[in-house]
Amino acid sequence: MSLELRHLRYFVTVADELSFTRAAQRLRISQPPLSQQIQDLEAVLKTQLLLRTSRRVELTAAGEALHARAKSILEQVDAAVQEAASIGRGERGRILIGATGSILSGGLADLLAGYRHEFPEVTTTLFEQAPRLQMRALQDKKTDISFIRLRPESDDFASELAWREDVVVAMSSIHRLAGRKRIALKDLRDEEYVALAPESSEFAASIRDSCVAAGFLPRIAHEVVDAQSITGLLAAGFGVALVPSSIARFTTGEIRFRSLGASAPAADVYIVHRNGDQSTALRAFMAFARRFFQSRLKPRD
Repeated sequence: MSLELRHLRYFVTVADELSFTRAAQRLRISQPPLSQQIQDLEAVLKTQLLLRTSRRVELTAAGEALHARAKSILEQVDAAVQEAASIGRGERGRILIGATGSILSGGLADLLAGYRHEFPEVTTTLFEQAPRLQMRALQDKKTDISFIRLRPESDDFASELAWREDVVVAMSSIHRLAGRKRIALKDLRDEEYVALAPESSEFAASIRDSCVAAGFLPRIAHEVVDAQSITGLLAAGFGVALVPSSIARFTTGEIRFRSLGASAPAADVYIVHRNGDQSTALRAFMAFARRFFQSRLKPRD
């Protein structure tokens, strides 16, 4: 016969109650099998743990020592079981996220705040990186999820639409076009641009391609790798920029943002993760993100 957890659970319950009757009621078993389990435990240990009389139950010195130790062991076992189950449900763990600053201000910060409220035991770590660096980190398993503005073409990744966003034109408040409410992309053919470096992401290249489709190649005055760096340069008089509309969220009054109307390129944001990744924390995060963004998705005009 070997010692099993049930022996300890039965013994601790009897020791807590100092009554076989009350212990049997707590355990929802009858007294005879409970008494047998205690006898089996004493046989395994080759020592008496309880002193039984017709009126009371008392712990021996060995019983008192085992009671304290067994109670601690059972508490640790219960904690380990709960922790494992919690991890299995995606309620604990760590999510490593790649994103750019403009995406963080555009909607990701709201998502992470809501996720933290529902899953307080999951740590989220954000890596601000250029999109191509994000995809490399995702491929190398240095991150779990990326938020980018164009779907990846590789079959190694799965992607879903997070939220819709348009490109707008940004300029200094004293720019000659700042008084207009709406500007067509073709109206910007003669401007100098602060632009995202095309080698930093496919999205940056797509903005350049949109200008070419509108009949001009933008004249670049300065290049950056993150759209959030653009506004300071515009305020210093560097011309105009084509940026995601979310950039306006945390920008001072020195900068004006104008819609491009029907000519606006899309700046939609996608959640990307490795195909086949079965992490429970990742699955729980994706399920939460779908619920979070579903009510916010609006059809594009």
